[in-house]
Amino acid sequence: MTGKTPLRDLLDTLIELLFVRFRLARIEFIAQKERMVRLGVLALLAAALFFMAFVSLLFGLQEVLSPVVRVWVFFGLAGALLLGMLWACQAMVNNLAGQRRFLEQTLKDLQEDVSYLRGQRDMSDWSMKD
Repeated sequence: MTGKTPLRDLLDTLIELLFVRFRLARIEFIAQKERMVRLGVLALLAAALFFMAFVSLLFGLQEVLSPVVRVWVFFGLAGALLLGMLWACQAMVNNLAGQRRFLEQTLKDLQEDVSYLRGQRDMSDWSMKD
């Protein structure tokens, strides 16, 4: 017999499929790391530019506004910036959660592939997710 046994073919297919899925997960980890580094650098740059612009604005308002209006403007700015900071934190949490969902989906797909190869599921169970 020159051909492989069906069990050997199944094992080879399973191993190849596992390697493909793990390579996809590795690529996503690398891309996520690069995005996080880029995001950190851009966040630091944005924070530095924001603080410089904000200090300049405060010095300008100090000269233009009357003392009574100045108090309301400065406290109003502080409140608005606090709300903006809370919104930015929520956006970062949502972004990180979205990145986690991709990895979870990859691992779920890997489990489905293994169940197909074990014969626990067949193609009639397969649904188009794309």
